[in-house]
Formats: sequence, C-alpha cells, structure tokens
Amino acid sequence: MPISTAQFTLTANTPHQIVPPDRMNQHVCIHNHEHSQNSEIYIGNSGVTTSTGIHAVATQTSMITIGPGDDLWAVADTSGVEIQVLVVKQD
Repeated sequence: MPISTAQFTLTANTPHQIVPPDRMNQHVCIHNHEHSQNSEIYIGNSGVTTSTGIHAVATQTSMITIGPGDDLWAVADTSGVEIQVLVVKQD
C-alpha cells in the first residue's frame, strides 16, 4: 500500500486538484490546516465551488475513499489557505 503526503496552498475561488486519479482505490485523509483566519475549504470534483463542495472544517481531519479513475479537488473562499493530504493507495 503506497502512502503519499502533500500540502497545497489554495487560491481564492480557484479549484486545485489535490488527489490525481489512479488505477486503484485511494483512501484520502484531508486536513484543513487553517488556524487563524477561519477561512473555509470545500472538496469535490473538478467543478467544485464554495457553494457546491463539501465543507472541510478548519483544523479537522476527514477521510474519504475515492475509486479507480477518480480524482479530488479543493477550493477555498480566501487565498493562502493550506490543506494537507495523505493518500493510501489500495493494492
């Protein structure tokens, strides 16, 4: 089970791909690393917006499983918000 980690600094209202597609299932841990500005992060598909995405609560870690060929995107309501991602690919 390969494990990878990454950190992204998001730009306001611009979706960023945080997990690229893979041929295997991927278990994804997402941590909204916001501590001071109370900025919001939302996750979803490539068309995610602050209106359509699932909210990633500040300082909370969440887990999601995505299937083969799927990817995951994030968008923030302000610039400079950090999101940390840990991905475990299933063999």
